[in-house]
Amino acid sequence: MKSYKILRLLLNIIFIGFIFLAAANNNDKNIPLGFIFLYNILLFSPAWINNFCLLPSLRRNKSIKWYSVTIIVLITVALFILGQYLRYLYQRFDTSELIDFTPIAATSSAIEGLEKYQYYFDTLPGIIIVMGLMIIGYAIQQFLLKIKKERQIQNQQTIAELNLLKSQISPHFLFNVLNSLYSLSLKKAEETPDVILKLSDILRYSLYESQEKEIPITDEIHMLKTYMDIEQLRVPENTNITFEYQINNSVNIAPMLLLPLIENAFKHGVDSSIDASFISAALICDHKLLTFTCKNSFKESLSKDYGGIGVNNVKKRLELLYPMKHSLEIIKSENVFDVNLEIKF
Repeated sequence: MKSYKILRLLLNIIFIGFIFLAAANNNDKNIPLGFIFLYNILLFSPAWINNFCLLPSLRRNKSIKWYSVTIIVLITVALFILGQYLRYLYQRFDTSELIDFTPIAATSSAIEGLEKYQYYFDTLPGIIIVMGLMIIGYAIQQFLLKIKKERQIQNQQTIAELNLLKSQISPHFLFNVLNSLYSLSLKKAEETPDVILKLSDILRYSLYESQEKEIPITDEIHMLKTYMDIEQLRVPENTNITFEYQINNSVNIAPMLLLPLIENAFKHGVDSSIDASFISAALICDHKLLTFTCKNSFKESLSKDYGGIGVNNVKKRLELLYPMKHSLEIIKSENVFDVNLEIKF
C-alpha cells in the first residue's frame, strides 16, 4: 500500500508537469512562470485533497452526507481563492484570457448582474474538470487494486489448497508402501533391505521434492519406477507390469502428480483372483504436451470404488495447476480400466 501511494503521488506530479509545460509553451506574453505554476497548483489542489483525503475517508466511513457537505465547502473555498488569484493575474498582466495561465481554459458566462465577478466563472469549470478527471482516475485505480487483492487472495487460497492436497497424497502413498514392506517382512524375504532403501528414497522425495512447485520429469519417473519395483515384490507371479516412456529431459511438472494413478492401478488391477492381471503404463512428454496412459485389469466385485483419495486429489491439483490445459479420462470397459491424461505446457 505504501508503494501504491507513492506511485499515485508520482503520477499526479507527472500530470501537473504536463499541464505546466503546456501552459509554459503557450506563454506568448512572457508571463513569469512562477505565476503560471502557482495557478495550476491551486487548480489541482481541491482534486488532490479530494483524492487523497476525502474519498479514502468516504470509503472507510461510508458517510455520503459528510462527504457531500465537505466537498461543497472545499469547492467553495477553492473557488474563492483561485478566483481572487485569477483576478489579481488579470489586473497585473492586463489580460482577461484564461488560456494565458493554464491549458485547462474552459470558462462559463457570468450570470446577469454578476458580470464583474467573471473571474469566478472562469475558474469554476477548471476546478470541476480536474476534480472529475481525478475522481475517474481514482475509481480506476481502486478497481485495479481490488482486482490485484482478489488475485492475491485467490493465489494464497490456491497455495493453501495445493499444500493440503500434497499433505493428503504423501501419507496415502506411504501407507501403501508400508503395507508392501509389512508383507515382505512377514515372509522374511531377502528383498526387505532393498525395499527399505527404496522406501527411504521415497520418503526423501515425499518430504523434499514434493514441496517444490515443479520438478524435472525425470525425478517423477524415477519415483514411479521405485514404487513399481516395491509393488512388484508382492504381486502374483502371473501379473504383467510394463512402463515405457519417451521424454524431453528439460520438461518440469508438478511433483507426485502421476504417482497416484500408478498407485490406483496396483490397488485395483492386481489380485490373485484375477486371471492374467496386468498394468501397462506409458508416458510421452515434450516441451508442449505430456501424455500419460495407464491400463490395468480389474474385477468388478473388487473395484466398486475405483478412484479414492489419490485420483480425486489428482483431479483437484490438475484444476489448480493446469486450468484449461489438461484432460483426464477414466474409462471402464470389459474388465479394463483405462486412464488417459494430457497436459499442455
